[in-house]
Amino acid sequence: MGRLFIYIKKYGKIYFIGFIAMLLGLILDMFNPYFNRIIVDEVIIGGKLELFKEALLALVFITVARGFLGYAKEMIFDVVSSKTIVDIRKDLFDHIQSLSFSFFDKMNTGELMSRIKEDTDNIWQAVSYGLMLFLEQVFYFIIASILLFLLNWKLAIISLSLMPFIGLIAYKLEKRVGEAYEKISDQGAVINTIAQENIAGVRLVKAFGREKYEIRKFLIENEKNFNLNLEQAGIWAHYNPMIEFLSNLVIVIVIVAGGLMIINEHISIGVLVAFSNYIYMLIWPMRLLGWLTNLLARALASSRKIENIFKEETVIKNPENPVIPQKIKGNIAFNNVEFEYDGHLALKDISFEVKAGSTIGIMGATG
Repeated sequence: MGRLFIYIKKYGKIYFIGFIAMLLGLILDMFNPYFNRIIVDEVIIGGKLELFKEALLALVFITVARGFLGYAKEMIFDVVSSKTIVDIRKDLFDHIQSLSFSFFDKMNTGELMSRIKEDTDNIWQAVSYGLMLFLEQVFYFIIASILLFLLNWKLAIISLSLMPFIGLIAYKLEKRVGEAYEKISDQGAVINTIAQENIAGVRLVKAFGREKYEIRKFLIENEKNFNLNLEQAGIWAHYNPMIEFLSNLVIVIVIVAGGLMIINEHISIGVLVAFSNYIYMLIWPMRLLGWLTNLLARALASSRKIENIFKEETVIKNPENPVIPQKIKGNIAFNNVEFEYDGHLALKDISFEVKAGSTIGIMGATG
């Protein structure tokens, strides 16, 4: 992921503007429960109707301002993340073009297509709304937790008691989903390779009547891909309901504990309403945790695969100061030339001469 942060840093100032818009919108959201408490305690119960208009106008202002800030945030993160991925794709393609033939012997076309398209798409999703939502939910969690303690520290401790368990489940989910997606990504590359080779060599396939064989081969690999996705769905289905259950359980605990506190006159109804609003702000990040974990796992897997390509170096490097002859003329002579490729001797003791202006043909077995 280190290389990815370099690309993000390039647009750091614009990201910062989006971050400020996100933070301002988040702060405005935090005032909603406060005005809800005023409406319940002061207006409905206290009978201070003169406060209703002010509280209502404040809520309308918050809603409108939140809408504008949300639009700005979404646009900034989306545009900048798209620019980031354009840069990554360009650099990746340029790097692939610079690599030696030996690299393409061990890396097939379908896999490279997957790296350039699918893996960069996964990173784009993480960098755009994935990164935005992650930062937003972190701040929601921190600020809402502080406000919960300010409202009632006893109720806050009760409501936060299940959070470590939710975090542990999310960690396990990320680990298993990440491993599953690694396999899915590799299998996707296999399918791309088969499709690319068949489309590119369709004349040969038809000439030798190999259509049924190629279809069967494709279906086998496609079935493997289906099973891997089914495995990933099973992991998701195993862990995500646990997160949902614990998140909903927090709400139930707050309502029960808060109701008892109201009966014992430790808190007002308005405080419980505000507390419940903040709890929803706390629960929402927990519910998104599974989805964000899945998104992050896919992006990390894709980032590692792309980084592996960037680490590849060309075998034959151009000199820094190459000799460029102005004009070439004369014969070309090979005297006792040997050529080794991938550890195997391909040519041995080759000698011949090509006279200027002539054309020669070299024939031999393929492969």
